[in-house]
Amino acid sequence: MIINSLEKYGAEKLSQLKKVMLHSPEYSIRRVKETNLDFYLFDKVPDYDRFIDEHYAYRKLLTDNGVEVYELSNLIVNNRELMSYLPNLPYLNDSSVITSKGAIISTMCPGGRQYEEIVVREALTALGIPILHDCGPGEQFEGLITLSPNTLFVADTERHSKESVERFFIFALQHFQNIVYVEVPQARRFMHPDMIFNRISDKLGLIFPPAFLNCWLIQKNSRQKIDFMTWSKQRKMELIPLSDEEQQKWGTSFVTLEPNHIINYDISLKPTTQKLLESMGVRFTQFHPDALLAGGGSLRCLTLRLLRE
Repeated sequence: MIINSLEKYGAEKLSQLKKVMLHSPEYSIRRVKETNLDFYLFDKVPDYDRFIDEHYAYRKLLTDNGVEVYELSNLIVNNRELMSYLPNLPYLNDSSVITSKGAIISTMCPGGRQYEEIVVREALTALGIPILHDCGPGEQFEGLITLSPNTLFVADTERHSKESVERFFIFALQHFQNIVYVEVPQARRFMHPDMIFNRISDKLGLIFPPAFLNCWLIQKNSRQKIDFMTWSKQRKMELIPLSDEEQQKWGTSFVTLEPNHIINYDISLKPTTQKLLESMGVRFTQFHPDALLAGGGSLRCLTLRLLRE
């Protein structure tokens, strides 16, 4: 049943952010205990009340910047009980990507994040967003980045399996012209693609080069090894390298409100990096995290971008 159908959807073009979906886990977050931290991928037991308060503060920051926010729990009818068992469900960016052709839904790895896609699928259906691709049971495929309506960025992280990635390529090349595919170190700090690369505008991005072990440009009839920074420069995108410390503090994992205006953690970038970006015309709206850090995710992780216009 469509509860609140969106007339438009799709966030692959890096224009003004108009609509997003968030989820505040008032009940499920309390499942995280000292005894199950590893299972739920939390770094520490969160201060439950402060976690919720900070999540709402972030929601207000978005609405104050003109972004309409949908709450996932308001869209769920059939899977409300399941939702209460998923403390990682707020990290909606990991579970799906919304294109103008429809949603690409991940299959979350076995463990504490398993079955999140079931809840997300119901919410997207309630919004009237069609499912372009569903990775399906048995796969391990957690997220990608859309570089343009024609190009996807996929990283082989510890949360993906090579077999699932290769199967995804078969589907994706029926709908997208190019796939940039990167092999990265199999470590938690690189667990999703936006931990190594993200765009501020079509002409500017941030990158952590040491994570790019091998990179290919994949098209229907070819697979060509490339240097991603050179490839980006040829397309007139300048990439600013980040330090090891900045990468570990979610330096590349930010939310672009509009080209050259981002929301990020105020702990992520060194003052020299921020000043450089400001000299290039970048504006920052910053958020100071505390309790949210227990989950090991960024503001971008919390934000399922539904529509850019």
